[in-house]
Amino acid sequence: MKAALLTFLLLQVAIAAATEHSAPLVKANGEELLGEWAGATKQIAVFKGIPFARPPLGKLRWRAPQPHQPRVGRQMAIEYGPGCMQGPGGVNWYVGVAEAFGHGPEVVGRPNGLSEDCLYLNVWSPQAVSGAGLPVMVFVHGGSNAGGWSYEPNYIGEKLAARGVVVVTIAYRVGPFGFFSHPALNNAEGEPVANFALLDIRAAFQWISRYIRAFGGDPENITGFGESSGAFNLVDLLLADLAAGEGGESLFRRLISQSIGGPAAIRQTLAEDQATGEFLAEQLGLGSEVSADRLRQVPAEEIQEVVAQLPDDHYFSAVIDGKTVSRHPLEILRLARTAGVDLIAGTNADEWYMYVEENTTQKDLNDWVAENAPGQQAALLAMVADEADARSAMDRLRTAQEMLCPSRYLATRINESGGRAWVYYFSRQRAGSGGKQLRVYHGAELPYVFDRHDNWLPTEETDQALTGAILDYWVQFARTGDPNLAGRPAWPLHSRQDPAVMELGNRIGAMEAFSTELCKMLNPAWR
Repeated sequence: MKAALLTFLLLQVAIAAATEHSAPLVKANGEELLGEWAGATKQIAVFKGIPFARPPLGKLRWRAPQPHQPRVGRQMAIEYGPGCMQGPGGVNWYVGVAEAFGHGPEVVGRPNGLSEDCLYLNVWSPQAVSGAGLPVMVFVHGGSNAGGWSYEPNYIGEKLAARGVVVVTIAYRVGPFGFFSHPALNNAEGEPVANFALLDIRAAFQWISRYIRAFGGDPENITGFGESSGAFNLVDLLLADLAAGEGGESLFRRLISQSIGGPAAIRQTLAEDQATGEFLAEQLGLGSEVSADRLRQVPAEEIQEVVAQLPDDHYFSAVIDGKTVSRHPLEILRLARTAGVDLIAGTNADEWYMYVEENTTQKDLNDWVAENAPGQQAALLAMVADEADARSAMDRLRTAQEMLCPSRYLATRINESGGRAWVYYFSRQRAGSGGKQLRVYHGAELPYVFDRHDNWLPTEETDQALTGAILDYWVQFARTGDPNLAGRPAWPLHSRQDPAVMELGNRIGAMEAFSTELCKMLNPAWR
């Protein structure tokens, strides 16, 4: 009782102190939210840890997100929420990059704890007053749909917001909490029993659409942008709207897809996903007669632990469940009309290099080509014969197959079916030993997009200049649906007839597309 009273009194003191210094205050979803000022000149209003749905705990685990119930009284919004329950992979990725640049794990940021209670978003606004009508940019983090959090050091939105946009970063359930199904799930009639992560992301966009006006944003001008699995999930949501004939009602019609990552060509059915759920239930010792209630009573930590028993190539992603995702996304993309959809899509030069074993041999390369492009071995190997070694050649092929080809096919189809699409190629390698070791790695563009260069990353004038260009293009796209603006090199549309690409690196300018023939050989779907 005393502890609760002390906590209450401290909260009231914090609220009084913030109010006294004219902290930013907004009213949204029936709540008064008190934020704080950020940025070099303390002119960016930031609101952290805003709940956009009820905590998916207990009976709400593996259910569609439920509306947040407004809290009574003024609420402090100055602390990030916990990250969604996950393993150490997200933090370990940053540790690996930092070590490549000669630094220890202590320089790496971490989430504010981990919990299933994690459905929160963060807002940065340069003009947090209703009616300001600023473009809104909503970022969905990556992490292979198994990890990541909305306020990783490279996702802090104050510098991007200073360019005149409202920036929002959102959380969603990951791993076995966001991508799970089981035959025993007894959700309400008509309610999805899979793809909970996609439902979380949709719920966050719905919250933003309803309430972002109070933060100075224009709910009619929302751009979704994401990296890796975050970009993958956004594409899935947009295509789901197009498949339902609701493209015109989509909560975002402008999309920036950075290094899209996920199984674009091969998707599981609901039955296959439920079989995985049954396997996990067996690993938990629940047997074959498990009930939904029993599944929901298992401690989250135990569920996270058994994920290690899944095959190494298992990727958490949306499944074709007939509700959230009605048909294979590639089928939707072939048939959909995309008038009014604007897209920027691109990849980094060496996305896969950091994931390819250092001791990769020519035999490894030959075997991979034989498995992934039967009948095309000689032609494909000839295409990468100029690479310095087998690891570099493997990187080029895997980068093309996993990210470059899907991105360019997406852009081509958007333009062919009534929309507009632009493609970029990020080629800037950081200075120093880390750059030599990792090259232009997966995620390398993120510090430039948010102007959040970690202190441990070598940052030169070239990096600062490139940051300015990327911010200009991204923000102009959010404002108008077209990245082109005065004072910057022209960025041509990408089409099958003219597959132009904008290079973003030491050089900034349009370039002739490459890898077109490589994509055709690697996967017929990208033709």
